[in-house]
Amino acid sequence: MPLKPNIIERFLINRGMVPNLLIDAGMSIFQFWALIGAMEIGLFESLDQEPGDTPALAERLDVSERGLETLINALEPLGYLDYSNGKYSLSTAAERSIPLDLLQDMVPFLKEQMMEYEDVARAIREAPEDGIYGWEGVKSGEVGHSYQVTMRWLASNSVDEVVKKVDLPEEAERMLDIGGSHGLYTVEFCRKYPELEGTVLDWEIGLENAQETLERNPGMRNRIDLIERDFEEEELPSGYDFAFLGNIIHGITPDGNRELFGKLARATTENGMVAILDQFAGNSGSKFARGVAGLLGFNLFLFSGGRSYPFDTVTNWLQDGGFSDVSLEKTRQPGFSLLIARKS
Repeated sequence: MPLKPNIIERFLINRGMVPNLLIDAGMSIFQFWALIGAMEIGLFESLDQEPGDTPALAERLDVSERGLETLINALEPLGYLDYSNGKYSLSTAAERSIPLDLLQDMVPFLKEQMMEYEDVARAIREAPEDGIYGWEGVKSGEVGHSYQVTMRWLASNSVDEVVKKVDLPEEAERMLDIGGSHGLYTVEFCRKYPELEGTVLDWEIGLENAQETLERNPGMRNRIDLIERDFEEEELPSGYDFAFLGNIIHGITPDGNRELFGKLARATTENGMVAILDQFAGNSGSKFARGVAGLLGFNLFLFSGGRSYPFDTVTNWLQDGGFSDVSLEKTRQPGFSLLIARKS
């Protein structure tokens, strides 16, 4: 949660009388590591079970009182913790937004990503095609598993809204979730449309994530298939009435996307429909929303050489594949939009 300056502090910051560089380059980094520290020691989970004062929490978490006190002093003004009657507890915002059951598993990827980004200047100078991190780093192992968990958390914040906004034709029977990983979208679309059957297509480690979702939703096991395939290197399976791409196209080059959209056209039926959840460049909005989109775009660039594409560019790719009636709708998550298109 961002620091929230009062009106006088905002005035001083906007006039440059308080160094913006100190806040942006210093405080943001310290905030990141404070959160990572809290996640690693299990502070949020502990407070979710029972509020406590610093000595009691330190004993419960098996950490030093001094270290915990400095951490709490950083997190409380940020809005993660409340203090009342001598005890700390999770704030309402933290209870609603922090994925307590996923925190420990998310740490390895977040730390690894931060470490790799130290080579940011080289990325800006050279614009390496695969970024300075690359997809190979998240295809296997502890970091790969951690990345999948992080993607599950991100999707959990948008899946209900996305499924609500997409109205499939009554005759739709088959759905293809390209790079679907956790399969949350497929499960919820199948829940919304009882006659729909789904296919999640991804790398092996992504399908392991999807298998966990199916284990939590046993009623969907007979309606959802898992196919291991690299959709950039191989053809897509065919015969689908609806295809979904959630945060996929931003990690692919323009040529790669043009090729993917050709495959998408061949994979969908003559009345096929596609929905794309992603960040699209050039969208208007508040400075906050544009800032989120800009920072996400910069992260994509560093991570894999990706980018946010303009809506018109994506529309042209879709039209080349026979899709028309293209629309774009903003979502509740700042910086994210939902594109929907149908074949002529």
